[in-house]
Amino acid sequence: MAEVSADDISLINNNSGPFILLGTRTVLDSPPGGNNNGRFDPGENGSLLLALRNIGNQGVNNVTALLRSTDPRFVIADSTTSYGSIPACSTRINSTDPFRVQVDPSIPKETPIQLMLLVNGTGYCDTIYFRLVVGEVVMTDPVPDGPRQPPLYWAYDDVDSSYVQHPEFSWVEINNLGTRLNLSDDQTVQIDLPFTWQFYSTNYNQISICSNGWVAPGYTTATAYYNSSLPTTTLPGVVCANWDDLYPPYGNGVWYFYDTPNHRFVVEWDSVYYLGGSQWDKFEIIIYDQTIPTPTGDNQLIVQYLTANNYSSSTVGIQDPTQTIAIQCLFDGSYHHGSAPIVAGRAVKYTTGSPTAICENRNQSPVRARFYAFPNPATASIRFNVDQNTAGIITIYDQTGRLVRTLSRENRWQWDGKDKNGKPVGRGVYFCRLKSNDAQLETKLILTR
Repeated sequence: MAEVSADDISLINNNSGPFILLGTRTVLDSPPGGNNNGRFDPGENGSLLLALRNIGNQGVNNVTALLRSTDPRFVIADSTTSYGSIPACSTRINSTDPFRVQVDPSIPKETPIQLMLLVNGTGYCDTIYFRLVVGEVVMTDPVPDGPRQPPLYWAYDDVDSSYVQHPEFSWVEINNLGTRLNLSDDQTVQIDLPFTWQFYSTNYNQISICSNGWVAPGYTTATAYYNSSLPTTTLPGVVCANWDDLYPPYGNGVWYFYDTPNHRFVVEWDSVYYLGGSQWDKFEIIIYDQTIPTPTGDNQLIVQYLTANNYSSSTVGIQDPTQTIAIQCLFDGSYHHGSAPIVAGRAVKYTTGSPTAICENRNQSPVRARFYAFPNPATASIRFNVDQNTAGIITIYDQTGRLVRTLSRENRWQWDGKDKNGKPVGRGVYFCRLKSNDAQLETKLILTR
């Protein structure tokens, strides 16, 4: 089994022979078999590229590999490939003959699959054990509610840009436009809603607003200031924008407003202070009426953060009225691995329906532009084929949603594989987006150099 310790490295350096390790693992799951997110999800078909690194001091010829799965639901439909010769201190990838994989829909998300790679070459034989996670959730994915299958609600933040449902931050200021509640410490008030709020398939005509950074559908007198993890019996069904011991009398208080033209009810904590703290925070919850429906008829919710102060001890998320199902994005400084950190300008949308990935080269509006990159996988600079008359910019993001590079016509629509500071980026999956006046087009790149 190719596991390397310090003693192994010493042994390799002092003895002749090849020594092969597993390098990068690249999942190709483009439509129609997959959702193009670079990971295997339940029910997908796709290809798997495995890099083999020879860190020994001799090459090995006629290298072949056989891939085996220990889970019958993770089927290796094409299990053999050839790597040819792998010289010393070099890497080979099975790009021309990838493994083919079929994932059964019954596999729960975030299930680790144990795999074995049997590597053979002239005078060489070894077995490499490794794992892949089916339905792995990363920071640029939505967070499902649970524990249950299938989920009903999902939380999307603005960095989940590979999904149709992701929100864009757009602050709605209601200070001096709406009604100020003049909440005291640890106080909850009840307001009649101008429309029906359907939350977890139950209809409500009131909203309860608490000074401590949360709202509840319907009527409640709960005033909990001591936050806990979700789900909890401390609160009813709830939307926690920033559940903590807040003190609205210091600052500009809590406001609400029905924005009739835009079909939304807004609650804003305007410059509120954490009790005993010295920094104020400003955030809001937006509830859209049912003219902007979700697939289940539940109302769409968006939470926005204009600032990002005092989130080391708070709870962010939602829970259902039974107090057994929840989404916990944040609790006491610990984020769900699918949640982006709360920063100024963050938006989080809570909505129902299955996540819909933005497919490669998806046109969001009619446009003459064509947008694709070549070569892909990239081994040199990447050129983008865009119609001559198209104006706009190309932005390149890594898998965490971090902006890597912005390109314009001055770059001749070409990326040299470097970030905005001029440093070469690493191997991996990158997302490229073209935005122009009449189009938004996206494609995915796999950088292998």
